[in-house]
Amino acid sequence: MNHATGEKPRCYNSQLKPFYHGKTSRYTSPSSGKCKHLIVQSVKPSLTSDWTECAVQSNAPVSTQLAGWLSRMIFDPTGEAFIWLFVWLIYIIVLWVPSRAPAFTHYYKPYLMRFVGQLWAARSPREYSLRVQTADEDYGHVRRVTHALYPRFLVVYDKDRRDWTRVDAEAVVRRKPYVAVTYCYADVMNFGTTEALIKRVRNATLDQGFDTYWLDIECLFEDPVQKAQDLYRMSDVYRLASFTLIILTDESAWPTWGGRVWTLPEALLSRELRYLAGNNPVTPISLIQIASLAYSNHDEESHIINSYALGKDPLERLERNLQLKEAIWRRQSSSSQLTSQEGSSQGRYRAEKVYALMGFFEHRILPNAGETELQALARLFMANDNDRIADRMISMFPSLRDRRGINQWYTKEDEYGAKLWDTEPAVQVIGITSNGSLVLGCIMILIGTENTSTSYGNSLETSPWVVGGGVVLAFSLILLIFAPILTTYAHSGRVVLAHPWLIGVKGVISAQEASDRLYGYQIGDSRRTLYTPSGSPLARPTESDSKFREGRVSQYDEALAAPPFDPIEGHMFALVDTISGTIYYFRAHRPPTVCLFTGSEGGQGRFVLASEQCSSSELRRETVLRMPSYISAYMHASDWVALGAFECLADIVLLKVPCIAVCVRTKQRQRILTSYANLPASTMDDVADIIDNPENGILLETTIFPSAVS
Repeated sequence: MNHATGEKPRCYNSQLKPFYHGKTSRYTSPSSGKCKHLIVQSVKPSLTSDWTECAVQSNAPVSTQLAGWLSRMIFDPTGEAFIWLFVWLIYIIVLWVPSRAPAFTHYYKPYLMRFVGQLWAARSPREYSLRVQTADEDYGHVRRVTHALYPRFLVVYDKDRRDWTRVDAEAVVRRKPYVAVTYCYADVMNFGTTEALIKRVRNATLDQGFDTYWLDIECLFEDPVQKAQDLYRMSDVYRLASFTLIILTDESAWPTWGGRVWTLPEALLSRELRYLAGNNPVTPISLIQIASLAYSNHDEESHIINSYALGKDPLERLERNLQLKEAIWRRQSSSSQLTSQEGSSQGRYRAEKVYALMGFFEHRILPNAGETELQALARLFMANDNDRIADRMISMFPSLRDRRGINQWYTKEDEYGAKLWDTEPAVQVIGITSNGSLVLGCIMILIGTENTSTSYGNSLETSPWVVGGGVVLAFSLILLIFAPILTTYAHSGRVVLAHPWLIGVKGVISAQEASDRLYGYQIGDSRRTLYTPSGSPLARPTESDSKFREGRVSQYDEALAAPPFDPIEGHMFALVDTISGTIYYFRAHRPPTVCLFTGSEGGQGRFVLASEQCSSSELRRETVLRMPSYISAYMHASDWVALGAFECLADIVLLKVPCIAVCVRTKQRQRILTSYANLPASTMDDVADIIDNPENGILLETTIFPSAVS
């Protein structure tokens, strides 16, 4: 804290020195490592942005810029001879003035900042974690014991006393065969009481020749610490049972039971399944039959059953885990394991679906009532590092509908049509922050750009100084008039080796304009900057109409015709890479100032473009581009960085309907912006619910607005 003013530091640098500044967008200087005000080059500068915008400039030598203008006027005269002569005189003077060219380097600018905060949860037990660990939590035990944990309680029938007793003696629990019971709380409570459910279970258990059963409402602890231990071993309860008994009020209750989060692991992990519907006798049932009766997505979940339970489809482990995740996330969180017997959701774990999923993994995590789904998922993945799931998901670029909640990381496929298992990671996730950002280690990273004016998108790099015009002037005054043409010609032709630079511009510029601003005006038709064929979601490759692999020029026209700003996807940006000589178009809500090489896929590298949030020492993923992998050789290794995902879509829910557009900022409940039309009061109530419960945003689009555009 500044003792003179009482002001708290806004951020800290990598040496933990505090900085005091406003809330405007910032970036880290690649030369000093200081936090600086962000200046963005823009095709159409705006005065209302959170950052300062300036017009796109050129960093080519002044003599090259003047020679290019003079040459264009020679080949395309406009009759302004006086202006041409005046500029020509300035050009002659500039030729004789020494020019300072920057020192050539083989590397992009480094990123000199690091994550300076504390980890909420860490991969290594040697690292300190803010997450509160319970007294019973033992990482060694968690990793050592898998798929072999017995229930802590069973209900056993005493034939002599003709009574049921809850038993916790380990010797009894381990040797007694038992029946595991599964049901839907909402279903059975609509037609009876807890006592009636227990009576049905006991009668069915004895009827099947068993004297022991496990039922959650009798065998789970109420204490949160003890309940976490029960949830940790929940999958083993069903694995080790002689069979699992499904309790239904009647045959029509199958969809209700099948819509519960825990029914999928309970069914898939069981040795045998039987069900009791109403007053009918207990009947054996197969997984395939259950899929057709209870699961609304029958085809997808039959595929999981064939792969996981029956072993008929040889799915890879990664693909199978993704399908299991999708199936569990389609279900509702209404399990009585996580709620009170009265049905209150106050005791529900926010990461319940992750705990249901972890039963299919080799190593599990101890549930924590205070953690989010993202934090729980990161912990689960770090505990199961064989497939490097957490490392792979960094490179994924989720589709627009998935860029929120847990799907912003763990998604089946992305905008480029790639699957999670298609990516080869080049980073390692070593922890997660309290904000849900992933902390990465051993990555290659670079700054977007910086020059003496500290602007984002230094669109212009200096070429070697060529004094062709000056040499000609020294030999002959007759050729003086042609000096601009000779200078321009000296800077024409293909680029063999360029200073490594990533250049960002807000707005859309053509490949030719980018080349002219980078290297100066050229004589001839040599293409020094090309359009990407597949590097961004807006890329368009040439097809049978060309024998070369290159990007279509039409992608520039499409990007130019698109709205400069989209409320969901953000502003339009252009990025030029001087090493590969490629231009990319993409959308982002904030100007990305950092590029991370995170992996490879389909013969191309995956590069995450991120903006900086200095107040939390974190980066925010804005987009993912497919760029040539070899450019990573020109990048510096960096220290740990924390990468968060698409904060704008976690903060903003946008609903599009005919004549209605609603933008809701979940962190600012009072700010509800409407345009084109006013929403009815009933709809605004639902929008308010989105503000308080942003995870319901997609559901509101499909239920309240059937015609919504996602």
